[in-house]
Amino acid sequence: MVTMDLSRTDYREVIEAPGTIKAVNSVTIMPPRDSYGGITVDWVKPEGSQVEPGDTICIMKSDESMQMLDEQVRNLETLKADYTKLEADNALNQAMLDARVKENLAGMAINQLDSVQMRFAPPIKKRLMALELEKAHVQERKLQKKFLSEKAIDETEIRQLKSRIMQAENMVQMMQGKTKELVILAPSSGILSASEQTGRIMVSFGPADEPIEIGGYPKPGTAMIFSEVPLMAIPDLTEMQIKAEVPEVDYKRIEKGQKVTIMVDAVKGLQTTGTVKMKPMAPKIKYISEQVQYKYYEIIVGVDSCHTRMPPGLSARCNILINEVKDTVVVPTIAIFERDSMKVVYVADGENFFSAKVETGLTNSSQTIITKGLVGKETIALAEPPQKYIKKPKKTTHE
Repeated sequence: MVTMDLSRTDYREVIEAPGTIKAVNSVTIMPPRDSYGGITVDWVKPEGSQVEPGDTICIMKSDESMQMLDEQVRNLETLKADYTKLEADNALNQAMLDARVKENLAGMAINQLDSVQMRFAPPIKKRLMALELEKAHVQERKLQKKFLSEKAIDETEIRQLKSRIMQAENMVQMMQGKTKELVILAPSSGILSASEQTGRIMVSFGPADEPIEIGGYPKPGTAMIFSEVPLMAIPDLTEMQIKAEVPEVDYKRIEKGQKVTIMVDAVKGLQTTGTVKMKPMAPKIKYISEQVQYKYYEIIVGVDSCHTRMPPGLSARCNILINEVKDTVVVPTIAIFERDSMKVVYVADGENFFSAKVETGLTNSSQTIITKGLVGKETIALAEPPQKYIKKPKKTTHE
């Protein structure tokens, strides 16, 4: 018979949950917004690299944006050339009108000099000379009106062309800004990390979207970013938390504020403590295969200490304390049997055993608290003894 010597001990019921260390606060790095087409990733700095403000961490390119920029630059150059031509044409027209005005003024001056002869000229000639002078005045007024009209038209055309040039310059500046955004610089110092929600890409040689793997995938020129979720992050290493996964049956027993023991094997067996901070309601689905899927819940565990020794991305084992009773009698659950609607434990008495009626408290699949019937100094059987070894129970002092 396999037996066990009892002693009073502490009852602890824990749920084991694997998790991943995450930073509470991070500086997220967003991909540029591209309204004209996909962005191709050329190079990404490897995850885990130490960066300083202004360091280049990602280089991208957009053929559509570069083509749009070239078109806008050519359009701006054409408009500036048109403006220079328009100014030259207007200056030439104004010069010609000005020459005609001066020519007319000279004719009027000559006619005015000939007015001395009008006193001695015959009446018909006087009439002709007066008409010539009147004609010169009419021509002067016409030229003056034409000069002003041409000037107003020229100024309007110049203003319109200037407005188009300003619009083209703004478009060129905007496209140049988009081109500069394709080179992503580190906004702060820290260790480069994959974001909680990595940007999604469409692979040129495959139909499905896949997340970016910093430093490895995507290969240069093979991936295009379309969404506006974070591309990568620089975590704040002064405060860490753990995202742990638990099945539905365990999730129902976990409550906010429960104590947690955390083990990080990758950091020389680091062990620290924490508490359950958050318990999201929505489940998540993990696909094992096309036919098999696994539903789990994600809980957030706050870390009490050792934040700087726990780099984000490492795995951690969390033991969530569900129940705890100090200084009590705990027996293996398999050592409790039901006889005549009573719970009994077989206590060793020499080579024989007698059944002791017990009352139980908190229990789980492996351990059960005995609230009455044992004192914690007995030797008990872990399996039901053969009938020939079972004797009548001993009478206790209060019977």
